[in-house]
Amino acid sequence: MKKCPAAKNIQALIVLFTVLFLLSTPEASFAYGNNHGREGSRSIIKKIISAYGGPNAIRNIKTVHAAGFVAAFMRQDWGSYELYFKRPRKLRVETNYRHSSETRILNGDQGYRGTDQEPLSQVRDYRFFAMLYQCKHFDLPYGLLSGVYRISIKGKALLHGRPVVILHLTDSEGTRMDVCIDAGTSLIVKVTGYISLAGGRTAVLSSEFSRFRKVAGTVFPFRIVYFAEGQKIAEATMNKYLVNAPLPDSLFAP
Repeated sequence: MKKCPAAKNIQALIVLFTVLFLLSTPEASFAYGNNHGREGSRSIIKKIISAYGGPNAIRNIKTVHAAGFVAAFMRQDWGSYELYFKRPRKLRVETNYRHSSETRILNGDQGYRGTDQEPLSQVRDYRFFAMLYQCKHFDLPYGLLSGVYRISIKGKALLHGRPVVILHLTDSEGTRMDVCIDAGTSLIVKVTGYISLAGGRTAVLSSEFSRFRKVAGTVFPFRIVYFAEGQKIAEATMNKYLVNAPLPDSLFAP
């Protein structure tokens, strides 16, 4: 039996996010869902900003170079992972598995992808939005500080036995994200993004964050677990974060 185009798109996204580290499956069980109003969300955002070192520490991050190890369960493979981030809106991700490699670049409103078999070429549709989503979730404390998101409180939940508050975020580009905030630490422990596909389908993609450490006055996760379409697809262990190291713009050019 032939698979429909929408099903093929879903399968392509699973492979795509194995490399991009964007994942899904809602593992939090909701205790209740209600909206506490603008003042309630402001109070939560203030606590998040404080947990990540305060406004100055967040604003002072201009570039990040992250490196680590990734195990991709669907590929049954593993390898190295490097991420280069530069404001505004520049992201380069290089993944080198044992048998293949891939590079993805987001530069403003343009995205590019290349492999060990194919040169970098421009991508659009869900592949571009996948990179855009990753960039936004990586820089989420700054986005919350800058006020670019419309925010509502979705409710409370338990994530792996710990209480969290879920915020629902949208912006002018149509981004939709649910963000789980640890009720005790006010750190972001899970981000779920919703990406529209052809045929009215939606891909639900999530990342879970843990093993937080302070780097250059702010906080980064050193363990990230990824899910896509209800499956755990990858786990990344970061070795280092270098903040404000010189990153030339040519690094983000195709």
